[in-house]
Amino acid sequence: MKKIQPVRGTHDLIGKDLVFYKKIEKIISKMAHDYDFTEIITPIFENSEIFQKPLGQHSDIVLKEMYTFNDRNDSSLTLRPEYTTPMIRAAISNNLLDKLPVKLFGLGPMFRRERPQKGRYRQFNQINLEILGAEDSFADAEIIILANEFLDKILTNKKTKLFINSLGDQKTIDKYKKNLTTFFEKYRNDLSEDSKSKIYSNPLRILDSKNKRDIDLSNNSPKIEKLYTTSAKQKFDEVQILLSKSNIDFEINKNLVRGLDYYCHTVFEFKSEKLGSQDTIIGGGRYDGLMKMLGGPDIPGVGWASGVERLMMLS
Repeated sequence: MKKIQPVRGTHDLIGKDLVFYKKIEKIISKMAHDYDFTEIITPIFENSEIFQKPLGQHSDIVLKEMYTFNDRNDSSLTLRPEYTTPMIRAAISNNLLDKLPVKLFGLGPMFRRERPQKGRYRQFNQINLEILGAEDSFADAEIIILANEFLDKILTNKKTKLFINSLGDQKTIDKYKKNLTTFFEKYRNDLSEDSKSKIYSNPLRILDSKNKRDIDLSNNSPKIEKLYTTSAKQKFDEVQILLSKSNIDFEINKNLVRGLDYYCHTVFEFKSEKLGSQDTIIGGGRYDGLMKMLGGPDIPGVGWASGVERLMMLS
């Protein structure tokens, strides 16, 4: 009889992997407490609508990767593919927004139907830290500094690099998308098939492509910093100053956009060359407007996520 195996894209946590998982859980819980974050655990599935619009109707997650099913009453439910949106939903549902800012953190399983490969699973564990209701640049810097400190504690010989960028405000983003569409229209035949479909619907996602042809073209695409409003430029400058004062090394990556549609202003990624194409171990940024989109008050937010399995590969 053929030996029974776990479902493709899933894995068991046993032995040294489980020990490392418990270590991560202990360290992030202690750090979160020290920084006044409150732990929250949300259900692993939510109403599908809370993911569809915030993540972007044309994003790969919504189009290809979500585990969505109908309940017996025909309501559409989705296994959570990311944690920011459920945590914001929970903050609204449980009336946690009376006194701002609200700091939340969580650790648990996420689900995406991606092609399994090194560092990428269909069920994976993720850490999230979110600051809700803080608009100033200090919140952006604090969340990045916390991420850097976390990596220092988890990976004693870490060789990671921090990349940052700013998407500016919504006015900046709207102009930038138009410029990118105009640019990529001219090189349509040189793009991958996947990126061709995003020229009009979501040109920012082309900048996030791992295809070499797309990357080469993106390196010559229009740059967003020329479109910043005065306030958006000032905010990004402030974040850089705060990071430098905290002795955090970083590099500006003008093509860094992150993979979800709700981001604005500061975006960042900690990367490691040891992980191949799946090289991001912490990623996040600011998402002003997401709370309002989910039916709550118009409260800004900033946060990050880290995949536990990718951290295990570097341990």
